[in-house]
Amino acid sequence: MFETNFYILILLSISSTLVGLLGSTSIFVSLIVQRRVERLQEIFEDLINLSFNEEKNLTSEIYELINRYQMHYILPHGPSNTITWYIDFSIMLTISMWILAITLAIKGSIAPLTIFLLLPLVICFPILLFFRKLLINAINPLDNKMFNSILPSPVKLRSISYLSNYVNISVKALLKQSRLNVSIERKVSEKKHPSIKGKVVLKQELSFDDYYYYISIYDDKRAYFIGFGYLDLSFPPDSITKKPVPILRNINVNLGYLLWNNLNDYLTVSLLVFPLGDKNPIQFDYSMLRDGSFFVPHKDTRCFINQNIIYKIDNGNLKLIRHESNLPYLAKVFNFYSKNNERCFVQEPYRDFNKQRIQICSEPSKVQ
Repeated sequence: MFETNFYILILLSISSTLVGLLGSTSIFVSLIVQRRVERLQEIFEDLINLSFNEEKNLTSEIYELINRYQMHYILPHGPSNTITWYIDFSIMLTISMWILAITLAIKGSIAPLTIFLLLPLVICFPILLFFRKLLINAINPLDNKMFNSILPSPVKLRSISYLSNYVNISVKALLKQSRLNVSIERKVSEKKHPSIKGKVVLKQELSFDDYYYYISIYDDKRAYFIGFGYLDLSFPPDSITKKPVPILRNINVNLGYLLWNNLNDYLTVSLLVFPLGDKNPIQFDYSMLRDGSFFVPHKDTRCFINQNIIYKIDNGNLKLIRHESNLPYLAKVFNFYSKNNERCFVQEPYRDFNKQRIQICSEPSKVQ
């Protein structure tokens, strides 16, 4: 039989050894994180450099960069699970030895002074748990807010609002690289909307999102369609690897429906993108010509930052400060913006524009 005091010393020695090994593990993890941060920053800087090349088609390069970023961002499951298991086992064993050592050291009844002396052990428990959370988040930062400021998730690289917070990134150039285009298509099936003859589709070669938008379809006489909302795309994990999908190519987003038969043969489409980190929207102007069951652009798309419109984000809501623009119903639309990831639209707003006439498009995004 061991003497009680000697056995307590053995337990404390073992637990101190385990704590020392945990410290060594934290150094190992910190080296991994440091190397990963350096590599991810290099990829992010490459993306920044590409964002200033507006005239070149760099869609494939941006797509590959974001996927390469995710490859370095997520560690393989095998090593991650092994390190996580070792951390959990070491902490559990250390805490068990502390409790056993204290139990053997206590003699007689528990006095108030005894409870006071146990406070250091009680304080150590949350510190160890926080240490565990810190290491696990460093190993696998996906969906963990603690390291998002240092290691933004791959999904953030497609967020226009997140990228707009960086002064050295041209969000307008990235949107041009996504090849934003608007298509007006005549519906083939009219089972769900028998009175609606066409739909408005936003086409993107790269699925950038996380921004408020406004779109109007009009001619010299009237506006036929007004759409507005907040675009926040979400993609399910890969069906085979179960890995998250940071970005997709050739995305079609349905923005709403309009009455086809009343349309003129020549239309103008104006699209405003409101990044949360800017004060002036990015405007795209399309000149559309009817071609059978479609309206197609017959001139080059005009893209510019509209300095005549100033907005701000107030508690997550879009507020208009000043505008000197002729875009139809723009000021009225700002009364109905909400960050509920809804795509709203109004058909023939010239008849009446009020809350009762606002419809919501719930059709999911499609890859084509």
